[in-house]
Amino acid sequence: MVELIKRCPEYVAGYKEYCQELYDNHVAYFRPTDPKFIDDEWFFRTKSWYDRKEQGLAEGQPISFHYWVIDNGKFIGEFQLRTEFPEKVMLDIGSIGYAVRVSEQGKGYGKEILRLGLEIAKQHGMEKVLLTINDENKASIRVCEALGGVWKDTIDACNDAEGQHLLRRYWITL
Repeated sequence: MVELIKRCPEYVAGYKEYCQELYDNHVAYFRPTDPKFIDDEWFFRTKSWYDRKEQGLAEGQPISFHYWVIDNGKFIGEFQLRTEFPEKVMLDIGSIGYAVRVSEQGKGYGKEILRLGLEIAKQHGMEKVLLTINDENKASIRVCEALGGVWKDTIDACNDAEGQHLLRRYWITL
């Protein structure tokens, strides 16, 4: 059974494997933590930063919630929800981010993660969310549209991971 759970020390090894798969396969659409920084103390070193983001106390960061995706004890991916719409959310990261480990792609996890994530967005009182998707990420575009994503527009964007690219923006009304 697929679950979105809060970050916890029990799944750090699975998170590191997931990150390594994304880095090894040069996935640029969603850049997780560089696996070389994940050691036995990583979770506890980063916990207060994630807690501050949830409370809106991380300077320059929108309020955001971070979940890990587990299926029958196996680490599958992650989900992020940002509940505010500052410029960075509108023009770059969107209010939702999600990813599936490379070895588990093509099995329907992306759609299930987004479906569960939309429920979490509702629980946070959101009426709509914005997904920003690289124009070349056809799998994510299909998932978004299957779950009610309505294309807003396509804009020019640039970030460190993806470089210059076209960014499709979709609203999903909850």
